[in-house]
Amino acid sequence: MGVIQLIVDGDLTTVVVEAGALSALGEALVEHCGPSRGRAAVVITDETVGGLYGAGIGASLVGAGWTPLSFSIRPGEQSKRLTTAGVIYRFLSDNRAGRDSVIVALGGGVVSDLAGFVAATWMRGVDFAICPTSLESCVDASIGGKTAVNIPGGKNLVGAFHQPKLVAIDPQVLVTLPFRDICAGLAESIKHGILFSEDFLSWHEENASAVLSLAGSFVGELIERNVVFKGDIVSGDAKEQSGKRILLNFGHTIGHAIESCCGFSLRHGECVSLGMVAASRLSHSSGLLGESEVLRVESVLSQYDLPVRLPEAMSWDRIRDAMLRDKKATAGSPRFVLLDGIGCPVVRDGVDENDVRAAYESLI
Repeated sequence: MGVIQLIVDGDLTTVVVEAGALSALGEALVEHCGPSRGRAAVVITDETVGGLYGAGIGASLVGAGWTPLSFSIRPGEQSKRLTTAGVIYRFLSDNRAGRDSVIVALGGGVVSDLAGFVAATWMRGVDFAICPTSLESCVDASIGGKTAVNIPGGKNLVGAFHQPKLVAIDPQVLVTLPFRDICAGLAESIKHGILFSEDFLSWHEENASAVLSLAGSFVGELIERNVVFKGDIVSGDAKEQSGKRILLNFGHTIGHAIESCCGFSLRHGECVSLGMVAASRLSHSSGLLGESEVLRVESVLSQYDLPVRLPEAMSWDRIRDAMLRDKKATAGSPRFVLLDGIGCPVVRDGVDENDVRAAYESLI
């Protein structure tokens, strides 16, 4: 376990992967955000995570000279919306949180997306730190500075890029996760292997039992390798302008549509898993990916108890409408990341709708 430093869009993000990182948060914020001097450190969390770790973090902040404030949301994707952000703005105003405040996200991807959006917009931007408590956030959502809220028209359609100063990852917190959430969190890690490293994909295949049991050395390696993979991509394309960062959306075009249409009853990682299967099928029908490689993608996802078929069918018309609302759509058409082999992602616009429909319906 160690320290990884990333330069993204000219900003330095320090990622600390270390047992006990939460209990040392107060001093870490001083190191990476400047002297405390009674400055407000506003912890945004959810009711479940706050009950587990809020008191310990509060004590760490007080010990390092910060003035701690805390705001809890209801757990779940439904809290990631503009109305919730508005309530947080009111809380910040009532507590006179100034431009020298630091926003701390304590939770999973929903919390870090929402808290990051608030940090990016409160007084035109204040310092931001993330303490991820879900596996998905450790390996993906906490890296790269994407922040957002959902609106009725779609997921993550309102947002901003705002890089955290610090990401403090304490792998010990993962032991409180339900098994389903551990599996869902691994979808993004498997995605990185499929996209960029056949060796990392093989590592997942060979070590499934140890990874799922959160064995210490394996979970540390898992997190650090993912931070490096994603950090390398976002450092070179912070705002998805060169096309490199968009490769990370493999599985997300159909996956996000499924997530919205099911009312977020499936975990994000579960929807990404389904989206990766559909994208692999679409890659095959486009003449890019062999059948054996499609089956390999399905097999490794199944090893981690991730879905490769929809538990309940949703109409194509609803899925199509959700994809057309996707923020990455161009000229009214969804954009897809496909595979020209394991480790060889390609971006395709103007994919035939009949092929997309067939790929989606292969999940039913």
